[in-house]
Amino acid sequence: MIHNLPQTPVFKDERPDSAISEFALRVVLEFDGWDLHVLGTATIIAGNLAITARHVLESVFRKFGRKQDANKHLEIDACAIRLYQVFPGPEYRVWEVRSAWVCPTTDIAILHLAKWRTTRPEETIDWKSPRLRVLPPPIGQKVVAFGYRESKVSVTEDAAGVHHIEVNDRPTVSIGEVKQIYPAGRDRVILPFPCYEIEARFDPGMSGGMVIDENGALCGLICASLQTSDPIAPPVSYVATLWPMLMTVISANRGDRYPKNVNYPMIDLARDGLISVVDIEHLNFPPFDAPYTP
Repeated sequence: MIHNLPQTPVFKDERPDSAISEFALRVVLEFDGWDLHVLGTATIIAGNLAITARHVLESVFRKFGRKQDANKHLEIDACAIRLYQVFPGPEYRVWEVRSAWVCPTTDIAILHLAKWRTTRPEETIDWKSPRLRVLPPPIGQKVVAFGYRESKVSVTEDAAGVHHIEVNDRPTVSIGEVKQIYPAGRDRVILPFPCYEIEARFDPGMSGGMVIDENGALCGLICASLQTSDPIAPPVSYVATLWPMLMTVISANRGDRYPKNVNYPMIDLARDGLISVVDIEHLNFPPFDAPYTP
């Protein structure tokens, strides 16, 4: 339970190595020649799986194209997409996005990760995953959003030819109240997917960041914010509801107890206890008795 949340919207910076940075990662686009750009924020939900806003990935697809392999994984040839994870110290872990699946009915993309670099090469990874609340919190409840804004990356090379990457940004918490819920979308063009409106500020770079409810469960992803020139107008932003992603078909391997390289809907991860969904009993999804092939 998160206690003593403020009564009015709050928008404040956090330490770069705060506890939340273990779950919230920076999405970085990397080209040859050490040309790096921060795209947005991603959230770890299970071992080797993270989610981000679909529009974060689609900005890359529009500019650099994409292709699908035989398993319908999305692939990008021109660059690499990596997630940067920061721990106290600071220490770092960098994940490479090996595959991505975009959810057809919402602003969410699922990322399959492989460890690329770390400052702790001998470590054994103890995955910590948040509980998921896939339905929106009720109107009037406070939520806490987190993402990285004003991000910049610089790369230096020392005398031995070793490159050092420095990421400078503003890890930001935004707290506000749920004002409206749109079970089927707010409109047909901008937000045509299940989402909800909160009185809170989101800035560029925070897209894909985690939103948690008063009980500490992940209850959505940062997806949009309305801009206004009125300095006294309350902030208005939108959060993508999580339940549509459970119907997305993926093929990330789940371990030795499961068949490899098969397609299955994400809800199977919840049914098998690989992700924790606190309100799954309220969902009315059809059963899947066999691997699904679209």
